[in-house]
Amino acid sequence: MSGTQGIRVDIMELNSGIKSSRNVLSHDQYFILGLMELLGTDFLEAFYQVVDLDFNDINECRDLPASRKKTVAFASSDLAYYNSELYEEVAVLDKTSSLKEIISFFAREDTPGNYHIKFNLTHREKQMLNLLRKGESNKDIALKLGITLKTIYSHRRNLMMKLGCENRIMFHKLFLKNRLITSA
Repeated sequence: MSGTQGIRVDIMELNSGIKSSRNVLSHDQYFILGLMELLGTDFLEAFYQVVDLDFNDINECRDLPASRKKTVAFASSDLAYYNSELYEEVAVLDKTSSLKEIISFFAREDTPGNYHIKFNLTHREKQMLNLLRKGESNKDIALKLGITLKTIYSHRRNLMMKLGCENRIMFHKLFLKNRLITSA
């Protein structure tokens, strides 16, 4: 974990009097605090690793320590949901879930999570999404995937529609906003 996140949690611990959890990975102190208040730090420490998929830096998400604990992730959009593919086994919950739904999930470990994507991406669209996250140009993507630029534009149009972007500028801002840059 980054030093910044550790400092944030330690300051939060001082301000709230609540013991911090190193098993909740997020830069959103309210997300961390709410989860710890709802479920308890000891419970989270004993059984779970929790990841905020809307996290600012996916490279830090990949740095979660290996553990036998179950990984649970929270997402607020389809783009964030597709970040869950960085993990082998992860249950993804919708950030807009009610308290009852969250408690119910953690009480019954066998449930897969309640986040439902609006549109399924094809295998090729997922490949393109991953290359876009790495900052690849359209030309580089076409070369790597062995397809024409015209096909790239078609896939980009489909991704824009499925991820709810009205235009290319909005589509590219989505990547800049979320800083979805992964290491190769």
